[in-house]
Amino acid sequence: MNVRFMHSLYLAALLGFTNSCISDDLSDCPSPQYIVQISVKDKNYKNIGDFPQLKSKEESAPFQRFEGTIYYTLSESTTRARVKESSVMTVYGEDQTYPIILTDIPEGEYILTVWGNMTSEYPAGILHQDTKEHTDIYMTTRTLRLDRSYQTTELSLERTKGLFLLLCSNFPATVTSVGQSINHLYQSVDANFNYTGNTNVEKRVPLQPTISTWLAPTSEGPSKVKLIFYTDHAGGTVPFPELPEMDLTMKRNEISAIAIDYKETDGVCEVWMFVQEQWVMIHRLDIQ
Repeated sequence: MNVRFMHSLYLAALLGFTNSCISDDLSDCPSPQYIVQISVKDKNYKNIGDFPQLKSKEESAPFQRFEGTIYYTLSESTTRARVKESSVMTVYGEDQTYPIILTDIPEGEYILTVWGNMTSEYPAGILHQDTKEHTDIYMTTRTLRLDRSYQTTELSLERTKGLFLLLCSNFPATVTSVGQSINHLYQSVDANFNYTGNTNVEKRVPLQPTISTWLAPTSEGPSKVKLIFYTDHAGGTVPFPELPEMDLTMKRNEISAIAIDYKETDGVCEVWMFVQEQWVMIHRLDIQ
């Protein structure tokens, strides 16, 4: 009997709550939560299958394998006034999507823009600044109608940059580092994938068989690439060998590649570029 009585009380309370929330006065109703699930579209580069030196990522891998951070803004669709802005949040967990939960938002139409792999160092949309490589930036945006008819929506992040792959083989042990200088690259991108600005990237790293660099698409084609190899003599300031400047076209979510094969016994240095799905020798330099 007590069980029936308690059940009746529960139903009465639930009915009263429902009636209050469907009446004209919504002041007693809880604020709705709008959930947006963020996924990753560009998990691997479009042409990664052409490069056995790189390992493809599993399509079913957790979200945090692709995006180390998440940052988002919510703006009114008409005035573009910003309603909500997150911090740059570190991503954890093993889920394949990342939930953004919006609360205390008046009903209306909004633009949600989400950035992946951002840092707090630079504003959203900056791809290169201070001639630095920066990170593998992702972005997505969508206009959402937030009201009581809203259902969970999924947005997919897309990569904003390409990858420059430098392959180095048969260099003597005295060559310890390589400097890269690439110009005519876009500096920033907006929420509609409109690229603007013109900048260059400078990078010097220890010599390795495979060196990867995240670069924005070419702005005023082609980009010019200058590679300088340094020996360990004189504090690593002696260039060896000297290579001519090369043309390179960077594209979003694609790999562009150059291979340098130093053949000391033959007295030549071969420079190859991956063009139209095949390797083409563009220079054969006498190094004797």
